[in-house]
Amino acid sequence: MKNELHYTLIKSPEEIDQYQDIWIDLHSVHQQLRPALQDLTEYVERIRLMLREGAYYLWVKNSAEEIVSIAIFRMHHNTYQNKLCFLDDLVVNEQVRASGVGKQVLSYIEDFARENACDHLSLDSGTFRTRAHKFYFMNNYVADCFHFSKKL
Repeated sequence: MKNELHYTLIKSPEEIDQYQDIWIDLHSVHQQLRPALQDLTEYVERIRLMLREGAYYLWVKNSAEEIVSIAIFRMHHNTYQNKLCFLDDLVVNEQVRASGVGKQVLSYIEDFARENACDHLSLDSGTFRTRAHKFYFMNNYVADCFHFSKKL
């Protein structure tokens, strides 16, 4: 049986001001994936910047009004996947992992991408995140390339 989830999708930095009362909770859940994001003010400003650059910020609550997931994604074109939705971050609260929440949230994002004429949903996952890799493989994702980066 599916968990009853409530989705809030933010598309612009102006929208987030009405949700100041839950920023501490959002920040806390997001730190489970990104522990380096220590400062709440810097976190909110980073989210605002990403929204200005065209990202979408999604959070999901369960029926008890607890934050169970956060996602950041954006759409763009490239030369090999045409129009794609790129999933920057998908965080499922540690307290509800392996309950089906991640699959439901990923399905929501896939539907959003399809509705916006995306041909692919792509993401990067750290090489050490083996639980995440298993999750994506179980949801029919393939590891079809390497991502390289260099700190400048």
